[in-house]
Amino acid sequence: MVQQPSTQTPTRRRCRREGAKWTRSGCLTCKRRRKRCDEAKPCCHSCARLGLKCEGYGSMWAEPLDPSANVFSQFRAPKRRRVSTTSASTTYSRAPEEELWLSPSSPVSSSLSTAPTTPAESDNSSLYSWNNENNEYEDKQITIPDTDSCYALTVASPMPSRYFSHLSHHDTHYLQYHTELGSKLLANLESIDNPLRSFLIPRALSSPLLMKALCAVSATHFANRSRDKQEAQTAATDYYVQTLSGLQSTIAKYSARTLPDEAILAVAMLCKYEIVRGSVQQWTAHLNALQELIVARGGVNALKDDMREFLSGFYIYAYNMARISNRKHINYDLDIGNVKISKLDIYIGYAEDLIKICARIADLPTLSQDPVALDLEVHLVDTSLRDWAPTNTEYILPRGITESNLMRLRMVANCFRDAAYIYLHSTLERLNQRTAPPLSPQFAAPLQLTLHTPFKPEPSPSISLPRSTALHQLLSRIREFPLDEHCEYSALTFPLFIAGCESKHPSDQELIIHSLDKLEANFGIGNVRRAKEMLSILWAGEGDVHWLDMLERLQWDLILA
Repeated sequence: MVQQPSTQTPTRRRCRREGAKWTRSGCLTCKRRRKRCDEAKPCCHSCARLGLKCEGYGSMWAEPLDPSANVFSQFRAPKRRRVSTTSASTTYSRAPEEELWLSPSSPVSSSLSTAPTTPAESDNSSLYSWNNENNEYEDKQITIPDTDSCYALTVASPMPSRYFSHLSHHDTHYLQYHTELGSKLLANLESIDNPLRSFLIPRALSSPLLMKALCAVSATHFANRSRDKQEAQTAATDYYVQTLSGLQSTIAKYSARTLPDEAILAVAMLCKYEIVRGSVQQWTAHLNALQELIVARGGVNALKDDMREFLSGFYIYAYNMARISNRKHINYDLDIGNVKISKLDIYIGYAEDLIKICARIADLPTLSQDPVALDLEVHLVDTSLRDWAPTNTEYILPRGITESNLMRLRMVANCFRDAAYIYLHSTLERLNQRTAPPLSPQFAAPLQLTLHTPFKPEPSPSISLPRSTALHQLLSRIREFPLDEHCEYSALTFPLFIAGCESKHPSDQELIIHSLDKLEANFGIGNVRRAKEMLSILWAGEGDVHWLDMLERLQWDLILA
């Protein structure tokens, strides 16, 4: 057989014309025009050549959201109109933002007819069904949606939904919101290596389950910051319900010991969802589930390095705060008090040891029947607080951290120290009221004095810093710093709440509420609103009810993380 000569035509290669480099990080004007940008600063050459106003390189999410703003306009194809209102196309005309959320093809509008209108109406009690008396996990089976086709995806910057064909239009919107703004405001430390972006987003892109959980957090945070909340709240509820459903499917086929990492991260995101939403009922169910999954894996140290680094700070923060305000509803199977954070964490910063000390203070009532042990523990707690300093532990600093970041973190940590002293005095006072027989003579006299003089409590000689001094120091720090949009300040909810519970002077109460208002406006985290509501209830009362007793009356699971 004679071989025919090859007639294969050489493949034509598309050549990009010479000119400015194409990037996804150009100025906002070039992005809007969908043109190349040379990224010259302060004004790009393309805008200067055409006589256009260069809008710079800032984030489109930097300002509070106006309901009529076309915040997603870069995703819409220019010069097109939507022909049919029932089309599943993601092409939108230039219309107010609400149109994006009311598309009939959206899962938000179509799948909620049988779902709870709010997450509070859904039943979490049967979600994590691997629980049993013997903590046996091996016999349970679980599964998650197939994500093999998505493993090659990575994320470097926000991109239109056409680049992520497996994501819906809404997924892409909330993913970009999380990337550009949410991830910065939902951490207490912003850095180049913010794991809410660098760690979480690539995994969410390869896991539909984790993506739904991430979008639930992003949508509820979007709702908190938008003046038109309904569409985003509906989207958040839908994502939340889809995440619960996905977790139920996952738990049905895997054992808790072999549950995929992305499912564990999804549970952590549900904890965060409840914090951002300002839940007072459900967040401990997710926290307990996260705890049991980590225990089933063999503990924190058995997790992969990146998982351990991401979850440790969040769990230390949430778990120890829960020990303060949610003691009756949390499990104690995973106490990682001995686990030390090596890298400056985005949640706890320099306050790691102080958060753990506050949890020890919360445990003091368990020693009420052993005065000797109680005296010893109070002495150890007081010594730990007295000797604490931000420089006691040397942390690895994330990339991009400045001295200004560290200064704000030190300020926040010092506020935690002041709050810990206030909380210690308050706990001993409450313990003295509730305990019979009374405490040892070392504590009895000064504590009884505080009961009769609530407005000017006498200092306890066993505690090195009087309550009034600690309160004065904390409020002085709040007055000194601006409490602006730097995310380090978002961790001040707990110190401000503790100070508010002990403040009797109207000017101090006004300062605390004003500061909490700033936190709520700047960071959009719903638990701040709940803290304000609780303080208003306490201040409106007769002043003789401890805030923990009021929580029991209200049956609130207050989140102070």
